[in-house]
Amino acid sequence: MKILITGVNRGLGKYINCNIPNSIGLTRDNRTSLFPILKEQGVDLIIHCAFGSQGGYENNEIYNYYKYVDDNIILTKELTEIPHKKIVYISSLVVYNPNPINYKFTKLYSESIIETLGSNPLILRCPSMLGIYMKPNNLLKLIQNPNHQLTLSPLSEFNYILHSDILDFILKSYNNNIKGIIDFVSSKNITFKEIENILEIKAKFGNFNFTTPLIPNQKLLSISPELNKTSEDVLKQFLSQL
Repeated sequence: MKILITGVNRGLGKYINCNIPNSIGLTRDNRTSLFPILKEQGVDLIIHCAFGSQGGYENNEIYNYYKYVDDNIILTKELTEIPHKKIVYISSLVVYNPNPINYKFTKLYSESIIETLGSNPLILRCPSMLGIYMKPNNLLKLIQNPNHQLTLSPLSEFNYILHSDILDFILKSYNNNIKGIIDFVSSKNITFKEIENILEIKAKFGNFNFTTPLIPNQKLLSISPELNKTSEDVLKQFLSQL
């Protein structure tokens, strides 16, 4: 198989790129030189993990609007122009956020492009993803330094999934012609207080209460029953990998 992966500098994209031998990693640096070749030769599978925040991820202030659109909307459109048998887009549960934030609409615009122009499109709406190449977030900082001062309250809720489970599901989807939109979520959320107990530490909590919506995952489990895990199960698996 000839597999193209975006967002390979960190996170899920890097994990997939490192675990699929001879896969092609697309970055900002090689995008211009690779696209003419890819459009001529084509690929079997495109896994689109990239997201260029330009300040528009953790807050709603974008500092370079053209680059934000180019990194996300234009790139997604260009990927669909590469001849391919299947395209997988890594979206987010942010699409269920009731607030009108840029990140939400960017994901929805990209989903629409993939659905309309992609071949055998699969869209995975994901919560927080855990893996060895993950971006340093509150959880990882707490694992690495139990004295880290959190901004989040002990009642903040998260839903966790593993990079390795996503990769397994993507390969399964290619072999079994699985497509559509799937909420790739664990069966139960976990609070930061529960995480504190699992890590056996005394965390320094803040006051901000963050809540991940608990989205039903029946569609996911009907395809892959082995993914019937709670966020606690996933966290313990991740800790064992570390």
